[in-house]
Amino acid sequence: MKSKENVERKYKEILESLKSQRDELKLKLHLANMEVLEEWKVVEDKWESLIARGAQLEKEVGGAAHELGDTAGKIGQEIKNSYKRIRKLIDDNKL
Repeated sequence: MKSKENVERKYKEILESLKSQRDELKLKLHLANMEVLEEWKVVEDKWESLIARGAQLEKEVGGAAHELGDTAGKIGQEIKNSYKRIRKLIDDNKL
């Protein structure tokens, strides 16, 4: 069974990696076309959800923390995949 510390550590690793990718993409978005901007809005909503789950995670213990950690991991993977799609759209359009 995962300990709360392991769940928190994994969450922080996911968050740091995604934050770096997010910051890089934000710099390029001002040149992006509408398709990229629409994708960005969806992923920003997921980002906010991930941050909110992290705040919940800090308050929870036991099984609830593991469930939140698993959910945060899934949201993190969705965000990562969205960042890849956005990066590809930007690169394909030479933005």
